Amino acid sequence: MIVLLLSVTVRGQIPIISGDSLVLVENSLKKLNKNINFTIVPGPVYGATEKLGFVILPMIVYNLNTDDKLSPPSSTAMMIYFDFHGSWQLAAKQSFYWNQNKWRAFLTAGMGKMSLRFYGIGRDTVVIDNEPSKYFWTKNIEKRMMFSCYRRISSGLYGGLEYNFQSSNIQTSDSADKIALAESGIEVGETIAESILIPTFVWDNRDHIFWSTKGYFANLNFQISDKSIFSSKNYGIITGQVSGYHTLPGYDNRLTLAWYFFFQKGWGELPYQRHATYGKGDHAMGYNRGKYVDTTEFCVQTELRYDLWKFFAVGGYFGTGKTAPAFSDASKSVWLHFGGLRTYLNIIPSRNIRLRLDFAFARKDYAFYVGIRQGF
Repeated sequence: MIVLLLSVTVRGQIPIISGDSLVLVENSLKKLNKNINFTIVPGPVYGATEKLGFVILPMIVYNLNTDDKLSPPSSTAMMIYFDFHGSWQLAAKQSFYWNQNKWRAFLTAGMGKMSLRFYGIGRDTVVIDNEPSKYFWTKNIEKRMMFSCYRRISSGLYGGLEYNFQSSNIQTSDSADKIALAESGIEVGETIAESILIPTFVWDNRDHIFWSTKGYFANLNFQISDKSIFSSKNYGIITGQVSGYHTLPGYDNRLTLAWYFFFQKGWGELPYQRHATYGKGDHAMGYNRGKYVDTTEFCVQTELRYDLWKFFAVGGYFGTGKTAPAFSDASKSVWLHFGGLRTYLNIIPSRNIRLRLDFAFARKDYAFYVGIRQGF
């Protein structure tokens, strides 16, 4: 549930800030420093574990160089989360943009203990309901550190490298559940360390990173995990995404059509947390995370949003996708449709940074979320 606030990669990782919340407090430091904006977003969340939880998201936004008119604002963000299953997470992210938007760098760190439902791996051919017989509860203890840096190659094209280190430990006390996890290839109670190198290419010519009305964003990355770089497993993952934003004619330029496509394919000794998981890192909304898990996934979504006035916008969206053992097996998997409504509140107008309240409906599932910035 941790979500990256200014993420340039989407790979089904632990989320770090787009994060699930309902704004109660908003504050600005402009009277002290016109270059600095501060906001804090506390509130209830629902959907990650199907138990009511609470999150606090403080964020500071600023420009590294006030004379640099091309670079997006940098930011420092944190997340504190807990729910009534005993889950908790702490996370922080530092984002840098500098030198006339030629360079970008991101540093993320997080840790937590989450109670999650385990439905199995490869259950792609049927729509799964929420009957207790379809799942059991597990505890996942996880730590993560990630650093990435990108350099503009030409126009909107960036290239860079990311290093990701994480450890995870999936636990359960029930003997029958331990057998089920072992049959799915999960090493119960053992800490799995992952050391991952991720060469990445990014295309980004959006007019605004927080509230895009024109332009495109695309990302293609290759994740390499090998025992030679101190990883417990040997595996590879290729992930790609592309999104487009178009201001529609008429309506005083207030109507925007946005669309999004995501795919992931993994191979080798994939740990459970690195499988393609529908609703985790792919912007698929409404589904209980962990229902649909496999090595392959694709997802599409489109949104139509309208600026009612300077501080408030609304949007409706629809999407669908599948998980499967391979792209060639996708015809055997069920379509996982979802849709919903979004409202956006401009909490830092000078930066056009919006709070997003999101109601999502899916096949035998639903959820609500709140995040900072646009839906994708």
